[in-house]
Amino acid sequence: MPKIIDHAPALGAIKPRYLHDVVKDTRSRLYGGLCVIASIAGVTVSQAADAIRQVRHGARWLDFSYTPPIKGVRDGEIEQALHLLGFAGHWRWLPDRPTLAAYLNGRTGMERDHPCVVSLSTHCVAVSGGVFCDVFSGGVVVDINDADGRRKRVSRVLVLTKRIAPSTIATRTPAPKKASANGKAIRLFREAIKAETGATRIRLTPHEVFVTRPAEAGWHWLGNRDSIEDQILMPRPNNRLSGNTDAAAAYRAVMGY
Repeated sequence: MPKIIDHAPALGAIKPRYLHDVVKDTRSRLYGGLCVIASIAGVTVSQAADAIRQVRHGARWLDFSYTPPIKGVRDGEIEQALHLLGFAGHWRWLPDRPTLAAYLNGRTGMERDHPCVVSLSTHCVAVSGGVFCDVFSGGVVVDINDADGRRKRVSRVLVLTKRIAPSTIATRTPAPKKASANGKAIRLFREAIKAETGATRIRLTPHEVFVTRPAEAGWHWLGNRDSIEDQILMPRPNNRLSGNTDAAAAYRAVMGY
């Protein structure tokens, strides 16, 4: 009887005793949950953030007029995001709450060499065999003996035991970010904000936009810089900024829209 040959692509197995250095491709600070997801799954920080957005909002977040920021992430959301990215496992509770150092020394079975999300009293970390990664290592994989916070208490551990088929994750194609390197684009961006808001002064930071309007005292926060740029570059009916001024059109033209 002939053998049946399965031509379906293999998912691959869990790679033991290994974590990825985190690739930070965003302008925001590195947060603990995103760091752990990126290090275990080998995705970028923006891809990890998209997985969390899908956990929280489903693919419908693409219909929002802004990209929901991802900062604090709960343990359950980390598990669900890793599941979307093709990793499955189980939680183990540690009612005696050992220190991280004691937990690492007492590991048995799969926890000794499989990637794990270790939930500490203040944040979560990634551990796999003798390597460690968290936000305080800057997303860089270090030897477990060099890990910070070894006196912090461990409450539970997500042990990742197998690979599964990853899910399609909604992502928003980023707009070209030329403004930081192009003086003309910066000038047109500022003029577009003035035209859209009636502001008399504009203050741009790497992540935020502040304005002063007539008859107002001081600076007022307008929004996240990425969100403001997206609203001008990709006008939608429910945007805070309509994007229908000549200045907005000039900014879109210089940015290739």
